Amino acid sequence: MLSTIALVVAVGLAGLAIRGWLPPVFTRLRKPLSAGAVLVAAILVVLAGGAMPAIAVVGIAAWAMAEVFGVAIGVAAFALAGLSAAATVAKGGPVALTIGGAVFAASTGALPYFYARHIASVHARRERRVTRLEAQITRPTPTRPLPTEALKREVLLSVERTEATKDLAMLDGFLRDLRDQIQADEAIFWRWSEERDTLIPQAWSTEESDRPEFFRVKDWGPLARWSAQERIVSFDGSEESTLLASAPVIAVQEEEKTLQGVLTVSCNSGLALNREALKEWMPRFAGQLASYLELFDMRTHYSRSSRRNQALIEAMQRLQVHKSAEALGAAVCEAALEVTSGRSAVLIRWLPQDAYGLVQYASRELALEPGMIIGKDTLVGRTCRDGLPLLLHDARAVTRSEPAYTSSLSYRPIPSMVVVPIVVEQRVIGAVVVEGAEPASIGVEEARNVGLLAAVARAFLEKVWEIEEVSQRARTDGLTGLYNRRYFDEQLRRVIAETDRFGGTSSLILVDIDDFKAVNDTYGHEAGDAVLRQLGKILSDGVRTVDVCARYGGEELVILLPQTPIAGATELAERLRAAVADRAVLFEGTPIRVSASFGIAGYPETVPHGDWLFPAADRALYQAKEKGKNCVKSLLTSEGLPMKYRSGLQ
Repeated sequence: MLSTIALVVAVGLAGLAIRGWLPPVFTRLRKPLSAGAVLVAAILVVLAGGAMPAIAVVGIAAWAMAEVFGVAIGVAAFALAGLSAAATVAKGGPVALTIGGAVFAASTGALPYFYARHIASVHARRERRVTRLEAQITRPTPTRPLPTEALKREVLLSVERTEATKDLAMLDGFLRDLRDQIQADEAIFWRWSEERDTLIPQAWSTEESDRPEFFRVKDWGPLARWSAQERIVSFDGSEESTLLASAPVIAVQEEEKTLQGVLTVSCNSGLALNREALKEWMPRFAGQLASYLELFDMRTHYSRSSRRNQALIEAMQRLQVHKSAEALGAAVCEAALEVTSGRSAVLIRWLPQDAYGLVQYASRELALEPGMIIGKDTLVGRTCRDGLPLLLHDARAVTRSEPAYTSSLSYRPIPSMVVVPIVVEQRVIGAVVVEGAEPASIGVEEARNVGLLAAVARAFLEKVWEIEEVSQRARTDGLTGLYNRRYFDEQLRRVIAETDRFGGTSSLILVDIDDFKAVNDTYGHEAGDAVLRQLGKILSDGVRTVDVCARYGGEELVILLPQTPIAGATELAERLRAAVADRAVLFEGTPIRVSASFGIAGYPETVPHGDWLFPAADRALYQAKEKGKNCVKSLLTSEGLPMKYRSGLQ
């Protein structure tokens, strides 16, 4: 009974050890435990009188010794088991019993040992397979960003032509191996064309030939087409001598089967395989070919995505270094031209609350100045309002009836263009416009590149435009939209310094509304605000982009004209004075007519020092008021200035 219990325990421990379920402490102490097990089992044999279960326990323990210490120690353990059995038999058992017991011990002990070795080898093979798989998955891939020019159509076509040549070479090699394997004259893959509803030879096994040589189109062409349409294996020839075998090549994607083409093998003297073998093997060859085609398509798709992503990473790295709106706009337009085949690009900032846009940057060949207004009824404005990208392969007819940017410009034929809105949280903040040099020169893929570029640039543009807006508010008068006094003072110092450096004359115009107090007293202060807003619009519309128009205080406005002599400033002031007098302000249905007086001075034409320029213009304005208002007066010399200016004292 004791030996049977010991055998059950030994077998159970051996099974746990094989499965790896023993606690770690048994693994660490496996040598002393296995040696002790052999000694205890040997003693058990003596106590049990050579019972077979006890001898089997010794065998299991001996094999454990062999696994832990090696074969030599295992043999010694078996010798100890034999001695214990012999000692027991010497007391009265036959010699045959001892020999049989030893054999039983060895055989029963060998079973779990060899099973354990088998499990270990299987586990090792699995580990090797996992290691190979991990090595394949974790292979380093190139991460160096590509230049954005890599997304141009001609560059992509060149790269994909090279890849397609390699793919065709691999298909040709596969077809040559297939031809040789079944001893055919020729193996051909016919690509199915949905557009033309026909089969086109794409790859064939015949070396150094620009077309298949052994395929009898008139006889076998209908069979190949029938095989494609019915998706079955078809043959030509007799049962004993098959001349042609044709099988459809079908790709399976997400349980949807798509016809890729047809695989044909032919031999004018008869194929080596019989009809039954061809029925079995042709679908397998066609399936292998479909796997090749699927891998080629996946590689092409991955290659495109990889090039696009790396080029956009490079574009992002270039965009993030620009902090000003002008520099960032130039970088966005430059990148847009690099990822397309376009010849010119425009960046528009869209103001959704006002439903119009502003040109931020435009290529030099376009007659679009920064700050030009893009109306909501133009082609670009409508696209921004809709928030959807627009691709026109031929924009000439469309832009003839609907202006692309503004109706103030004369018609200019645009061969092709793409307009991609820049959207942030379902709100359009701008658009990237790319014009092509020829019709259809900008394709769908390049339009998609512009869309990805817009997605990359939107965060940078939003941040820069927000900073610019805050800065604009800090230097802008809230009522008139003109610059405020602080900004004017900064620009006055800048213009005087540039005049000192480069020479020439810069002029200053002071404008004051005549009898403005009477307007406020008669119509109210809101009417006075309306008069100021209209005066500010008249002045800002009438000056150049390099001129500085500001509200200096109250009803007094100033215009700073760099590199402009007094004669030019006087001509401008007369035009503005007439516009103010002719254009009534409509306030709550009541027209209000006002006039303004203008005072002009120039540096160094009027005054020898830049600090005297403003007092000189103020003196000229005072003279205009004295002469009856609604007029323009210029101070030609500093004689009319107070003594402290004429003497150079401040």
